[in-house]
Amino acid sequence: MRTTDTTTGPTTPTSPRHSHEIAAAVTLPSAARALVAPGPLTTAGGIALTTACGALSTRVALLGFLADPDADDPIGISGHDPFTDPMPSALLGSGPEPDRDRVRRAGDRCVDAWRQWSGERDSGQSVVGVGGALGLGAWCAWALGAELRAETRARYALDLRADDPLAQLVLRGCTLGIRAAWRG
Repeated sequence: MRTTDTTTGPTTPTSPRHSHEIAAAVTLPSAARALVAPGPLTTAGGIALTTACGALSTRVALLGFLADPDADDPIGISGHDPFTDPMPSALLGSGPEPDRDRVRRAGDRCVDAWRQWSGERDSGQSVVGVGGALGLGAWCAWALGAELRAETRARYALDLRADDPLAQLVLRGCTLGIRAAWRG
């Protein structure tokens, strides 16, 4: 089934239909690299990260990349398709425990991207993407068992975008005392 979207032309049901979704998909490999690269987060890395976090499908893909103990290079990473791809088990804290240092670095990078944006609000980064990055950072803290940090990051994300689904999920998990299975 093909549909036509007046902003991007013909689409298939699983293809991006909005400009922020297209930008998120294009920057996904760069964002994944920025999350796990050594050294501090660069301005370009922060922009790639917040751009990729502008769509939920790419955030779920980043989460899966972070949680996968065998994923070193994000070549070929693509957005999550909810109709054909299973949800990463790590989303709800099951499956193999992700590398703690990798997840910690990624969570800190998400916060660094928000800080960069806070200092330069005219950078062209979207509030949706910045809030999405904080939502991903909240999941990272939750995955490590730092529920207070996760709750704080989720609340900041929801202050930027009240309907962010990942931040809502993390906040609800923290509020209900739900912990990742690998945290005990």
